[in-house]
Formats: sequence, C-alpha cells, structure tokens
Amino acid sequence: MGVLDQQGIRVPTMLLTRVWEVSSAAFAQAGGAPRVAQLWTPGRFHVWDYIIKSSADLGEAFDLAARHLPAITDPDSAFVVRRNAAGRLTVATRPVPTFGRVGALIGEFVLGLLLQQAGAALGRPVTPVAITVAGEPPRSHAHLVEAFGTRDIQFNAPVSSITFAPADATAPLPGADPALAAIVRDHAVHSISNARPILGWLDKVHAEIADSFADGPPSLDRVARRMTMSSRTFQRRLHEEGTSWREEVEKVREAEATRLLRDTGLTIDAVAARVGFSDVRALRRAFHRWYGRTPADFRRQPSAK
Repeated sequence: MGVLDQQGIRVPTMLLTRVWEVSSAAFAQAGGAPRVAQLWTPGRFHVWDYIIKSSADLGEAFDLAARHLPAITDPDSAFVVRRNAAGRLTVATRPVPTFGRVGALIGEFVLGLLLQQAGAALGRPVTPVAITVAGEPPRSHAHLVEAFGTRDIQFNAPVSSITFAPADATAPLPGADPALAAIVRDHAVHSISNARPILGWLDKVHAEIADSFADGPPSLDRVARRMTMSSRTFQRRLHEEGTSWREEVEKVREAEATRLLRDTGLTIDAVAARVGFSDVRALRRAFHRWYGRTPADFRRQPSAK
C-alpha cells in the first residue's frame, strides 16, 4: 500500500473497476456513492483541485479539469464537457469497462465528486438541473435525490452526466486567479509527464488477452502459457481473484472495442476483428449487452468521444 501513497502513481482503470466490484456492497452500506464523494475536501486531489478553483467559471474549470485529468488518474478515465444552445453545461463520463449496478455506482460517485467540486469552487451549494446514470437503478434512489438535490435522474443512460444551469456555469468563481491558473496548469503537465502506472496481476492478464486478439478469439490455454502457468493453476488464480476467464475476456473486449470506436476511424467490421470476434454480428450482440445499443449508435454519441 505504500506504493499507492506515492505521488505520480496511477492505478489502471480496469483495476479500479475491479476494486469497485469488490467494494460495491460497502458503498451501499455507506449511503451510496455520492455520500462517499462527500468525503472529498478541497486540496485532496492536489494540483487538479486548484485547476478548478483558480479558473474563471465552471465552464472553463471543467474544460481544464478534463484536459488535465491524467494528473490524478489513468488517462482512460476521461470525461467530456459540452454546452447547449441554452447555456447549460454538461459534464459526462466516458463509458467504463463494466456494466449493471457497478457501472452505475462508479457514475454516481464521479457525478457526486463533480458536484462537490462545483460547490467548493463557487463557494455555495449548487443544484444540478439533470443527472443521467449509465447503469441499472437501485431499488430506491431516494438517497440520490437527496444527494443531488434533483428528481431529474435518468438511469440506463448512454453515459453518466451532470448538467448545470447557465447561471451556475457562467458565474465568476471567487478564487479565480489567471496567474495562479497558469502556474497550476504547468505543474499539472509536469505531473502527467512523470506519472507511472502500477499494474496488478489482473492487469497483466488483461494485457495478454488484448495481445492475443491478433490471433483471433482468445484462448485460455494460450494466455495461461504466456503467464507461465498451467491452465488449471491459471483458472484457480482467477477464481481466487473472484472472477473467471469469461468475465475477464468480456471486460477486455468491452474496453478495447469502446476505445477503438471512440478514438479511431476503423470500420465496425475491423473493430470486431481487432477484439477477437468471429464476425460483426457478435460485436453488435456484445454492444447490446454492454450499452443497450449498436456500435454505430455508440460511435454517433458526442459524449462517447
């Protein structure tokens, strides 16, 4: 654990997702993910917090925060900032490599954190005008209504997002300081360039699975050999990690297919081949499982970019 306390350490998104899967029950017992996000205090995220606080308004703050997010986490954990014609400001997460209630919890936590950041930057409580959550709803979401201050909460959305009213988005921030903002951004760039990932055993499995896509559908026996383990030992280790071969292949396929559709111009057929599917129909079926839509619909979503 001492390594995680060091500055510059970045935990890969898929490993963080695994932590969420293991900890989801504890989050529920704590009153929900937004309640946990309320434990954040200004300055806890070092340079990233000061990027937000020293900006001119929330629009600029979240634009810069999105650009410099790798200063505190894996670059894959990005979010997108956009404004509509009416002046509303929406901050949306990128899809994460998980689904169901765990995906919803991650989204709820991130939105809760962004709301805390907005309130701290403005120096007053902020109520969002809308919330979307990319995941299944809980049995009751009264705790989310209380935490976010709005009943306009949509579940099973394409991405998790929080939308601020124009008056909040453009209000001058009391801590705005152009000179400090320039210094902080330079420091953030330095932090990003010196960051280094810390990989766990499952991260190495994910890397081997991803590499094996070039040879077609991934093979448990082949990946086990590349991990210098027998197939039986490999499966036992996966079981000890609380997972299975099928689950990990699904996660890697989802993460890689999502990245290719979001960040490249490859055709959907080419994406299917790159992630080891036998044909594009298999990719379409998978995307319906993951996001409830086709790969083409996903690519057209501005918030997926």
